[in-house]
Amino acid sequence: MRRTLLIAPAVLLAFSLAGCTGGGQASPAANPAPAPPTSSPANTADRVLAQAEEGQDLGNGRPTVSYDGLMVRRRVVIAVHTGLDADVAGIRKRLDAAAAARGTALSAVSPDVLEPAVLQQMVPEVIVALPSTATPDDGRTIVRAVTEEDTGKLGVKNFYVLPVLVHDLRFNVATADPGAVSAAVDREGIVSDALGNYSTQVRGGQLSISYTGPLLGDETVESVREGISRPAHIPAANVSVGPRSASGTGVDMAAEPPWDAERLEGQAIHPHTE
Repeated sequence: MRRTLLIAPAVLLAFSLAGCTGGGQASPAANPAPAPPTSSPANTADRVLAQAEEGQDLGNGRPTVSYDGLMVRRRVVIAVHTGLDADVAGIRKRLDAAAAARGTALSAVSPDVLEPAVLQQMVPEVIVALPSTATPDDGRTIVRAVTEEDTGKLGVKNFYVLPVLVHDLRFNVATADPGAVSAAVDREGIVSDALGNYSTQVRGGQLSISYTGPLLGDETVESVREGISRPAHIPAANVSVGPRSASGTGVDMAAEPPWDAERLEGQAIHPHTE
């Protein structure tokens, strides 16, 4: 089965710019991998960094992901291919304004949500995710509004509207002092190394750490559980992993086609001069 992520006109869109227009739920995983043995913070940090890179380096296959279902979501992103001297802040401001005019908020997301074949051709300086309910048509509408403002002067070469898969996780742990555990997790840095951006919430006797971003391999998820459990002085198995939201539609990773070798070359509508 061929992927349509990179080549179908209804999914992938690049707009030329020179005259063209154009926290609560935390149920454990159904089949969680066994927690790794306890190790020192330094060794764990090294392991997490290696695991974060595994499966995300260009040319590698998809990481093993059994934390799926509602923990994996389909999202639409707008990726911007720019020149070296592009006004990145100005491009993001234009995108945010166009989205806000349509009642939509954009959020920053790591370029690693893109498949390796895309990243081999283009690593976007600006990439934003639309809300979970947004469609590729919503992304195209925002891009059309931006291109009408002569965004080429900001250094944009092309916009791409792409569907991606993201992990949408919430790690929960019960602890007598969640604020202290949260601060210790931040100081240790293991969770930050593995997840990049995450948010924390302290409620009563519970600490929640939420993450939306590139797919994480099972070993990385387990290492995050260990990185949270250590400051809490509990077994990693006591850190539950579940979806950030119980609503919507999740993804069965076993049914997903593997990453393929499709390229962006020849698929974009490149800028032209008049």
